[in-house]
Amino acid sequence: MASRPAFRLSAQLGLIFLCALAGCGDGTKQAPAAGQVQKPSYDRERVTLSEAIDGGRKLIERQPENSLLALETVSLYVERARLTGNFDDYRDAGALLETTTARMDQRSFPCLAHARLDYTLHRMQAASAALDACPPSVARDEVAGLRADIAFYSGRYAEAEAIYRELVNQVGTPQQYIRLALFRSKMGSPGEAAALLEAAEKRYHGVSATMKAWLKVRRGALAFERGRIDEALALYAIASDELPGWWMIDEHIAEAKRISGDTAGATALYADLAKRTGLPEHMDELARLLREGNTPEAANEWVQRAERLYRERLETFPEASAGHAVEHFLQFGAPAEALALARRSAAARGDGDTQIALCAALYRAGRAGEAGACITRVQESGWDTPQLHAMAATIFASLGRNAEADAARAKALARNRYAMRLYPVTPPVQSEMVSML
Repeated sequence: MASRPAFRLSAQLGLIFLCALAGCGDGTKQAPAAGQVQKPSYDRERVTLSEAIDGGRKLIERQPENSLLALETVSLYVERARLTGNFDDYRDAGALLETTTARMDQRSFPCLAHARLDYTLHRMQAASAALDACPPSVARDEVAGLRADIAFYSGRYAEAEAIYRELVNQVGTPQQYIRLALFRSKMGSPGEAAALLEAAEKRYHGVSATMKAWLKVRRGALAFERGRIDEALALYAIASDELPGWWMIDEHIAEAKRISGDTAGATALYADLAKRTGLPEHMDELARLLREGNTPEAANEWVQRAERLYRERLETFPEASAGHAVEHFLQFGAPAEALALARRSAAARGDGDTQIALCAALYRAGRAGEAGACITRVQESGWDTPQLHAMAATIFASLGRNAEADAARAKALARNRYAMRLYPVTPPVQSEMVSML
């Protein structure tokens, strides 16, 4: 899920958050000396958020009718989930939001809080319904931005772009530039996207180390998607200076190491990430490298552990989990299960990346004809990424549509010279059974 860190704190929680940063209010901690600035780090950001959440929960116990406190604490849970990748925080955010909503007058339904959480968890219909319930007094720019996000991830690209551009021109906050940048990066305009991200960065004057690091990571990821590995690594290094120890930075570095040929470095970093974070996505990447190396049997434990975690996530957050789970089962699982998950994911989201995963699952399941029709629909939608063209090249080649395959391969390599290695398509289990219909 896309992460766009942004802290919104009420006055009371703001004091708790700042106090946590300064280390005050706790006799077991020693406040920094006058003039001493504590350098940000991932662990410090995580602890600070945790202390703010704990403080918020204590205030809620004393002021159960203070809905603003509760809604701000919900926001902090979501921020910590984005920082750590821990889905438990989404569960706790949802539970607190439901409890708070039940206590509130129906006329003061917290529509934006529900819409933001539902959107984050890829529940697009629920997010739209929450926005529909917003009264005219709710900030229209926020409502418009979320409606555009929902349109984008539902495949309504023209609608999304019109709103994004209007928000950039009329509001012009970093968030609006980020939204348009992410959109343009998927529509074949990575140069424009890079410029928009730089504009967002210049307009960000906040103090969040997470936000500063995220902007550098996102710029690096865009460079990586263009095949500019050295530029990407340089931006990741700056991001690491902003927020040392953040796993999100390290996973991008590991990906860059892998594609540039430093297999040993990538394997070591993914092994550290898998142990450090416990995230199944890192276990998958480690397992893939181990299978390609000298000890393929060492991958089995990680594959099994990742599968257990994906199944747990799918039970609790099916919409938010299906996309990553598809990638796991495409590589390591049964084609039928990968296809079922891809269909579920595509039913929840209509964006190009989700549809590409469905095309890959169809191909993996031996339904190359349907995969070809699927990838053609994505091409015609306006989506334009190296991944799309690399996958189209493989699928069209399997169908004997060689001219189309050659054209798609040329497009993929023009956008990213590593595209055919970076976006491999898992072949059918029995290639002779691939349907040519």
